[in-house]
Amino acid sequence: MLFGLAAVSVPIIIHLLNRRRFQKVVWAAMRFLRISVEQNQRRMKIEDMILLALRCLLLILLALALARPALLSSASDAFGQSRVTAVVILDNSASMAVTDGAQARFEKARRAAEQAIESMPAGSATAVLFASDIVRGAIAEPTFDLNLARRTVREAPRSDRATDLFPAINKAIDILQDRLALRKEIYLVTDGQAAGWAQLVDAQQALERVKSEIKTHIVLVSEHEERNIALSGLRLASGLSPAAQPLRFEVQVSNFGREEVRNVRVGLAVDADPPSDEFTIDSLPPGSARSISLFAKLRSEGFHYVTARVPDDRQPADDRRTIAVRAIKEVRVLLVDGEPGAEPRESEVYFLRNALVPVPAEQAESYFIKTSTVTTPELASARLDDFDAVILANVPDFSAAVVSRLQQYLRRGGGLMIFPGGRTQIAFHNEQLFQRHQLLPGAFARARGEADQDEKFSVLQEKDYQHPLVALWNDPAAGNLASARFYRALPLEIPAPEKTATRSARSQDAGEPEIILKYADGAVAVAQRNWGLGRVLLFSSTADTAWNDLPVRLSFVPLVHRALGSIVQRQDEGLNVRVGAPLFRRMSTELLEKEAAILRPGHTEALRETRRVDLVNGLPVLTYDKTDFAGGYDVNFADPPHTLKFAAQSDPAESSMDELTTGQIANLKTVANVLTWTPGFTLKGVVERGRTGVEFWLPIILGALMVAAGETFLSQRFSRSK
Repeated sequence: MLFGLAAVSVPIIIHLLNRRRFQKVVWAAMRFLRISVEQNQRRMKIEDMILLALRCLLLILLALALARPALLSSASDAFGQSRVTAVVILDNSASMAVTDGAQARFEKARRAAEQAIESMPAGSATAVLFASDIVRGAIAEPTFDLNLARRTVREAPRSDRATDLFPAINKAIDILQDRLALRKEIYLVTDGQAAGWAQLVDAQQALERVKSEIKTHIVLVSEHEERNIALSGLRLASGLSPAAQPLRFEVQVSNFGREEVRNVRVGLAVDADPPSDEFTIDSLPPGSARSISLFAKLRSEGFHYVTARVPDDRQPADDRRTIAVRAIKEVRVLLVDGEPGAEPRESEVYFLRNALVPVPAEQAESYFIKTSTVTTPELASARLDDFDAVILANVPDFSAAVVSRLQQYLRRGGGLMIFPGGRTQIAFHNEQLFQRHQLLPGAFARARGEADQDEKFSVLQEKDYQHPLVALWNDPAAGNLASARFYRALPLEIPAPEKTATRSARSQDAGEPEIILKYADGAVAVAQRNWGLGRVLLFSSTADTAWNDLPVRLSFVPLVHRALGSIVQRQDEGLNVRVGAPLFRRMSTELLEKEAAILRPGHTEALRETRRVDLVNGLPVLTYDKTDFAGGYDVNFADPPHTLKFAAQSDPAESSMDELTTGQIANLKTVANVLTWTPGFTLKGVVERGRTGVEFWLPIILGALMVAAGETFLSQRFSRSK
């Protein structure tokens, strides 16, 4: 802006040009004026110089005002504090729920943020950002309405989201960097939890780049809590969830404190009922986690909340964890027998049928799993939508029409399980189902072993089960999968992630392949792939005893049930999301374009929100993205009446009590003013002592107006006839 001072040459040039326009003309009457002109010439030159000086001064003052000059000195306090353009960042993540026994960190943080706003001189402007694992602009651009900013901070909600402060710091820098202001300030109010500073080096570098123009204050409101018992995990461990049947749930309890805790009581409850099962952990060392099994019954068909609890401590946000579970009345399974045999025991699905319904014949009618059997030719006319899962056992191949029907079935949420056998056409499965249609998670490799001998065999892996479907067998008390012998198998070839086709080249319905179980030598035995809203499981050996003896082992029944549960639960996977992740739920066609009323955890009926079921990729889908709070969400449709429940779980990392180290704080102090909140702490005095400087643009503008008025008055006066 100071380059504008060059404009002072404009009136001088005009003055010189105007002088050069005068021409001397001698005429008779001129001699009578000559005496008068000579007498006034000196005075006129002085008047012109005065006007020229005033016009030059006016341009100088305007250029200086636009440049906004300031005096950066403590002496300028005599003129008052300079105006501030600021961004207040308020950490509202789950860790801010920690209390000191009387007040939560978040309450202190809101008070500190208010004090930061109160410290700003009149005429200042500020933006307000809420920071967790996302940046939310409560006031996205600086506003001069400081009362609005104070009210926004005072009414700020705490969330159960995780923390990452670097994006908020970057956002604040972006807001301030291009603004014309003498004082630019960032106020970050947080608890100093180490998990929120995962990108500490990047944050330091960003603040280092702008520290000459932006002053950053970091206010830490932590009280150094050293004890915290948290529920870090809860999941349904049973393969299926039939109503009125005992279900096993796995609860993980973690000690994030620095001391051993003893006699930790863990309870499990369904909906609002009293605890149905409890367990006391005798000892939990610091930094350790313990998984326990608790049991509960879902009394009726439909959706339920299952909640695990530990005694309340100073971090209440992680003392309970809730999941949503759909209790099913029955599961219908279609068995496709690729080789029926002459006798029932020779049927390819004989062992499958008995494993799925492991009760005496007189009780089979009342058992919750219902099976139907068809042959391969009958598959073409079967009503697939009548079944929750379809199991193909030693099916050779089938027509393109059947492939298309299976695709539609999976796209709508059905499940498919495939067991190979002696009649299986390997080329059809590999070329059509795997490569062309991408239904299978992998291809069948060359067969190994011979079925008619029992001396050479393979066994399944004995430990380190990673997939939830088989994680049960990490507990030795659950039995041993490695006891089964496989005399012949078609190991699965699963494409490596870096070799998997890109999403644009792959069907949008086909998910990434997942390995469930391996043989002891590392070959893949079982794999799965999500397809549409459904799931496909692929086995490498038979479902009968033709190639292995797994069907006569005790582990076969729970393995088949858990495999079926994996397929059925695929439809309900979206019922449990991480805090902040959206619900994406396929609904029935009768609910299309219907409104749903959604009640968030801890909110009253008056705060219900509405969402509509819309058509997404040809399917009616309900989406909801305001999942900032952990717990159960109620979804209700009035017409037709329909109820849905889902739940959100917080990130266990937010339970950590680890804070920034002394060295890390020292590094932050090189780029920011790091302050620690204590009782009676006043932020206003601290920042005002460091805020010096005053701008002079307003007095300069007033001076320019006075000069302009003086120039106008004098030019009028000097232009009168002399």
